Parts: sequence; structure tokens; C-alpha cells
Amino acid sequence: MSLWSVPDQETMTLMRHFYETWLGGASKREALRQAQAVVRREHEFTPYYWGAFVLIGE
Repeated sequence: MSLWSVPDQETMTLMRHFYETWLGGASKREALRQAQAVVRREHEFTPYYWGAFVLIGE
């Protein structure tokens, strides 16, 4: 879930990386961590865009 409103394009990029990693066999927690790392490194998103997302549940 997102703690604040994030623009659609940045959300789509993060979620694409999340689902690719999760469906590739990683846990949801690891998939979110890796997706956030990718958008920080490759897309140079500021924390405003990737820090809004938190994992609820398993």
C-alpha cells in the first residue's frame, strides 16, 4: 500500500519491478526491497516516489 499519493508513472515502474521479482520466486518483502533498490539506482527516483510503499501482511 502507499502512504501518500504517488504519480502513476512512478508507481507503475516500481510495481513492474516488484511483480517481476515476486513472480520470479522472491518473497513479497524481498521483491519490494529489490524493486525500491532498482528505482533508486536505475531510475534515480527520490524517496518521495519509492518510500511511500509499505508491505502489509505476508
